[in-house]
Amino acid sequence: MCLMRFCLLLFLVTLLLLAGNVMAVRVQRPAFLASRKFDAYKLSVGPPNWSGREHKGEVLLVRGAELCADGAGSNKWKGAIVLALGHECDTVVQALTAQRGGAVGLLVSKSGGYTGSEGEVRIPVEVLKKEDYDAFAMTINQGISIHVSIGNSLNVQRFAD
Repeated sequence: MCLMRFCLLLFLVTLLLLAGNVMAVRVQRPAFLASRKFDAYKLSVGPPNWSGREHKGEVLLVRGAELCADGAGSNKWKGAIVLALGHECDTVVQALTAQRGGAVGLLVSKSGGYTGSEGEVRIPVEVLKKEDYDAFAMTINQGISIHVSIGNSLNVQRFAD
């Protein structure tokens, strides 16, 4: 009985370790970006890794200064995942402004630090590698829309391979 509990505990710990880094940016379209693997890491703000929700939306390029202003209730980014262009302020401030503007996620190229009230951030904040960030920005600047999902859906098929 004790061995069975130990094995179950070991299994759960292993599953958490394997799945803990599953967080990534997954591109649905365009196809030339969807075929690439994008490595990102989640900041410790926003929903927990195991929220079970996958946040999907079109990526909108937003200047950092816009994300530093108080855009309370504007809904100008409703349903979008915001790609922050520049780091004029704290990452938590950017996340809260994007969230108040209706965004479902925030992508940054580097963390500008986070000193704000982390508990208020309810959207995922992912940090992209510089080359991935540049690929997103260049694609959007060419007028091509990008649709991505970020977050962990609790899809057990992900671990079946």
